[in-house]
Amino acid sequence: MKYKLGAFLRAIRTERSLTIKEVAQKAGVSSSLLSQIERNRISPSLDTLLQILEVYGVGPDKFFKTYETSSTVDIIKKDDREMIHRKGFKYEKLSGRSQTRGNHSFNAFFLELEPGAKRGDPTKGHLGRELGIVVNGQADLIYGDENYTLTEGDSVSFFSEIPHTLINTGKTHFQAYWVVTPADGEDFFGDKSS
Repeated sequence: MKYKLGAFLRAIRTERSLTIKEVAQKAGVSSSLLSQIERNRISPSLDTLLQILEVYGVGPDKFFKTYETSSTVDIIKKDDREMIHRKGFKYEKLSGRSQTRGNHSFNAFFLELEPGAKRGDPTKGHLGRELGIVVNGQADLIYGDENYTLTEGDSVSFFSEIPHTLINTGKTHFQAYWVVTPADGEDFFGDKSS
């Protein structure tokens, strides 16, 4: 069986606190059939799948889009990570390509800023949210009109719509793990000519 929808369907049912019996009755299928589908013993017909999704209140377009981006495990070995170097900073990509598409997309990086280097745009933000965990060094986060100092061990999270800039104010490299969501359409690396 190439496509294994069962675990994904089970996760939706569990999230909604429904039993197999409740879903089966509402969808007009047997409990045994639903159990076999969830265990990937059989593939549901399209009609059966649509009946189950209707019980969950999930449209097929949303289900398949989410399934497409949720069904892949990406492992990137340390020596195989993509490195993006620009003037004054470096990104080491931690997330796989399958995580950068769809409704719940994100990009994850190991960020390194040289002393005095900065990233961001003081005049505009972008859609989404960010999370950073500082591993080494010190930086100032200019977020709108506010200034926050980040040091080793700190974590920071914020809505990205507010203009923001990260500036290394220390004497050593600033290093942090950084996650940005959604990933679609954003250029976190800046001008390639820099």
